[in-house]
Amino acid sequence: MAAIPVCAAESGSWSDGDEGFGYHENKSAEVINGQLNLGDVWSQIDTSIKHVDGDVGSANVAVGNTAEVFTFSDTSVENDQASWGAIGAKTNAKVRGVGGDVTFTATSLCNGLTVSTDPRVTAVNSKQVCGSADPSARVNANISHVAGGVGIQTTAVGNQIEVDSNAAKFPVTSSQVNHGSVISGVNARIRHVGSAAVSATAAGNTAQIIQY
Repeated sequence: MAAIPVCAAESGSWSDGDEGFGYHENKSAEVINGQLNLGDVWSQIDTSIKHVDGDVGSANVAVGNTAEVFTFSDTSVENDQASWGAIGAKTNAKVRGVGGDVTFTATSLCNGLTVSTDPRVTAVNSKQVCGSADPSARVNANISHVAGGVGIQTTAVGNQIEVDSNAAKFPVTSSQVNHGSVISGVNARIRHVGSAAVSATAAGNTAQIIQY
């Protein structure tokens, strides 16, 4: 997770209202996040596993830029993220003879932003550019003789933003640009297992804005 500079500006005023006479402090947070990734980001797992009594699990993740902002005060967020290198997560696995479950996941993400606040005012201005030619997530697996279940999931995303707040004033401006292909794939041979579930998801741009 990226380190985010947070400037908390504090001010207040004297009043004789419902809260009683005295000095009432107002808190606010101003977050300015700029992230630029120019190089390749690649994560790879090559594994051969045999004769395991319990469970087998693998999680493979490659991310260009990511930021998370959580506050309990009035908040302004300026976000500028750009990634231009190749981004990929790849898993190659051979698994045989497992007493429990087998789970493999691979995730690739160019730019990601999560903002969660609990104030009166939340303002978000975000710009995300994915210049990667092909952010990709792949799992190649040969799996056999598993007593439990087998689960394989791959997810590849260009740009992603999630914002949630209970603020009465909640302006959000989001710009997302994806320049390349987004590839998610599973190549699996599965035999003699209790159950199996396989999924692959690819998304160029995705946004979720929630006011509650």
